Amino acid sequence: MNISAFLAKKAFGPLFFGILLLQGCAAMAKDDVLKFSTHNIGLTCYSGVTNAWLMYAGKISKLCFTEVAREKLSTDVNRVPGSTSGSYKAFTGPMEMKWRSRDGSELSHTVDLIKEVPDPRIKYDHPERVYAKQPFFGDPTVVVEYDDRTVNVYIAATLQVIPVDPANKSVEYVDTYSLVYSRTL
Repeated sequence: MNISAFLAKKAFGPLFFGILLLQGCAAMAKDDVLKFSTHNIGLTCYSGVTNAWLMYAGKISKLCFTEVAREKLSTDVNRVPGSTSGSYKAFTGPMEMKWRSRDGSELSHTVDLIKEVPDPRIKYDHPERVYAKQPFFGDPTVVVEYDDRTVNVYIAATLQVIPVDPANKSVEYVDTYSLVYSRTL
């Protein structure tokens, strides 16, 4: 090995390693953009549910107290309620739930989101496209869905992403909706 090859190896080896290390750190930083520290709460009821009640962070929310919930339709998949409450620190203690199923059974259940979602982060396949300065369009929403004897908990968020087409100068909006917990009683 001649002297110039030896020097090139000694000089460029650490430089190349440094570049790879920085790229790895950049990827981690992009993933961290999808973390959230606050969220809203939204409730939905389907399939004959009545008297849905939720206690979370010391606040009580109620839904379907005066009417029986309708059947769940295909258009209700990934539905975020039109009215939500919040903003809550992610995640502020257990969610205590009570409701009456279609057959009239009084049901109750508790979910600890800290155990179910230890790392509050939105799932998205292309974190490199997320607009880092303001990743979320509004706070993410924890959706609690009562469906007869089943309770489902989803996390929904609208992300602001950089367009694939460089000619498009404005951000695009991508809706995400992930099931984080489900239990049938």
